[in-house]
Amino acid sequence: MTGNTCFVTKAWVEMAFPEDHVLITCGRGQPHPPKLRAITLDNKERIGQLVDSYEFDRIVYFSEYLTPHSEQEGELDRLRRVLQANRDRESQLLYLAGPEAVLTPAIGKTVVAQAAEALCRHYAETSKVQIKVLHLPYLYGCDGTGAPAGIAGLLTRMRDGELHFDEQALAPVFALCMEDLSELVLRVFDNWTPEWESFTAPVVFALNYEQLGEAWKALHPGLKMTYGTDLIRTYPPDDGVLRCRYGWFPRYSLEEDLPRLFRTETHARHSRTWGQRLGGLWERHRHLLEAAEIVASFGFTELLVQLTGSQAQFRVVDFRLAFIVLAANVYGLNAGVAAALLASASLAVGYWEQGASPLLLFYEPSNWLAFLVYFVVGAVCGYVQLRSAENVRFAEEQCRLLEERLRFVRQLYQDVMEDKRSLRRQILGRRDSFGKVYAVTRALNETPPDKLPAKTVELLEDVFQNRSAAFYFVDAAGRTAKRAACSEGAEAPRFLEGPALAALVQTLEQEEVWVNRTLTPGLPMFGAAVRVDGKLRALVLLYDAGGEQLSLHYQNLFRILCGLVETAMTRAAQPLPEKRPRRQEVRA
Repeated sequence: MTGNTCFVTKAWVEMAFPEDHVLITCGRGQPHPPKLRAITLDNKERIGQLVDSYEFDRIVYFSEYLTPHSEQEGELDRLRRVLQANRDRESQLLYLAGPEAVLTPAIGKTVVAQAAEALCRHYAETSKVQIKVLHLPYLYGCDGTGAPAGIAGLLTRMRDGELHFDEQALAPVFALCMEDLSELVLRVFDNWTPEWESFTAPVVFALNYEQLGEAWKALHPGLKMTYGTDLIRTYPPDDGVLRCRYGWFPRYSLEEDLPRLFRTETHARHSRTWGQRLGGLWERHRHLLEAAEIVASFGFTELLVQLTGSQAQFRVVDFRLAFIVLAANVYGLNAGVAAALLASASLAVGYWEQGASPLLLFYEPSNWLAFLVYFVVGAVCGYVQLRSAENVRFAEEQCRLLEERLRFVRQLYQDVMEDKRSLRRQILGRRDSFGKVYAVTRALNETPPDKLPAKTVELLEDVFQNRSAAFYFVDAAGRTAKRAACSEGAEAPRFLEGPALAALVQTLEQEEVWVNRTLTPGLPMFGAAVRVDGKLRALVLLYDAGGEQLSLHYQNLFRILCGLVETAMTRAAQPLPEKRPRRQEVRA
């Protein structure tokens, strides 16, 4: 999944792709969803490296237009890079487009959104990738941090008890819940067809921004709502295609989900620790806090100057110069110059208190020396701190890039090892693997002829995890079959004769496997014939089968196992070669 993946959460991935290995790409600065495998796209070449390394079968691209009033810079370029990287692979790409391309009347964003759809269609017609475009209303849900995302995120942008919408009060709200989208994405991929198609998800809940604001005011008493003058646009009516083809329709309304989103946002806000809150306060008001610290340090410096002014041992210590050096080394060039200005003002006040007039300070060049030293020291120390901070920032940036590359390579290595272990488990552990077939063949070859019926039932129980297997010997005339072995507790009759046996034999003459497609009571679900020298000698039956076993996969597996049993019985029926007598030597 790539693009505007701020909506994706672990719960959404489990609903939309319950049996798939999912990789999510995030832009630089975008938070990673928790407990999900995510990779940051820090350059244009990274998407090609990902496609070459993972060879994705399915790709979901979230458009930037799924978020209202978002910045769509570079949307077409990012989409083109994804399509270009997959053009030579037979993969399935679902482009989740926003509502801009289908809203009327058209505006500037409509042209860009339609160009993105035209780009998808071009690659669908000229490359191997199979593409479908799904136009959606604006999404809402919770992002990776638990805060409301999408159109619901607009409701949290309150300032001084006031919330403003750019839309008019009577403008309709186009919203779709992420839980509804997960069900739709799952059904689209389960019923995928190779041809190009474009769908539009309907808006079935009539809701405008005034009603949305009133519902939000009920959760935030005293909140003031204001509305803008944006153009009122309409969404196309429901064409019924998604309902008829996939049996899907929206079930969740944004107005009804507001209390749940409010609880999520409140929990995310109150779950932060004091350290996180102080860190956020520092990031929001960093410059004000720096200015307050400089002012406080200047006040402390003035206090030291006043307290130590009458003591001879402190006259050789310039506290004002120390204040400038500390401020410049800690906060940089601007702070150093500001500290020099404060120290100069303090020194000038000290001169005036000693009786020096402003004219004397201005016309006597020797009095300028202290002020020049203050500004030179502040500028030099601030410049040195600035250069050091730039070098540290550059080194940290390079270290972060190296860490991201190392993390990317480590993830590739872990994915390769995981795939290796998974394939090894499939080869050695799956019941229909070559290793299992080899084990069955070896077990049948090592079994004496009189124990073959019981061994056959045991193997069927082990492979199918089914306790309804039975083995019958058929007489030479083919009119009666006698049970030789069966599973414990299986409802298998002791003899098979009459119409039941005739129906089985007649079907097995034409087909390799009997399948009770009519679900006739008293007849087995699966059956296969065991022939020796072309003559029917035995029947292998499975009387009961679960819903997941009524598939062509299990029919083929049953056919293979019965073929191995037939081979074992044929080998057991062949007489052993007679031993030749040794020739005795005749001595003269």
